[in-house]
Amino acid sequence: MSDEKWGMHFQQFRTRTEVRGTLTSTLTRLMEPGTSQTVFPVEISSLSTGNDREVMESYVRVKNFCDSKKGNERRSIAATIGGEVRDLFAKALERMKQLPPEPIKHEPIISAALVRRA
Repeated sequence: MSDEKWGMHFQQFRTRTEVRGTLTSTLTRLMEPGTSQTVFPVEISSLSTGNDREVMESYVRVKNFCDSKKGNERRSIAATIGGEVRDLFAKALERMKQLPPEPIKHEPIISAALVRRA
């Protein structure tokens, strides 16, 4: 999928949670055996997308992986897959920056005295 298609892919979402959910499912599909790629690179196989910080850290990890490819390695299958994943994360982050942060949900505070009684 080209860079602009990834941009269109995320444009429809209205919350960062929706963007992260789609990023996760798209990444999972890219990693599935039997897709057009043969083997997903081990160096970027455990990327996290649970919150905004994890998405940013995963993007940096993929970018560093892609930047580490030199010479003939740049044309390898791993470099091609890494480049596609880098573009996917870049467009997801771009869309997330356009959206407002989601409110933090705090759990109710339970008194220590209540916990000891239970």
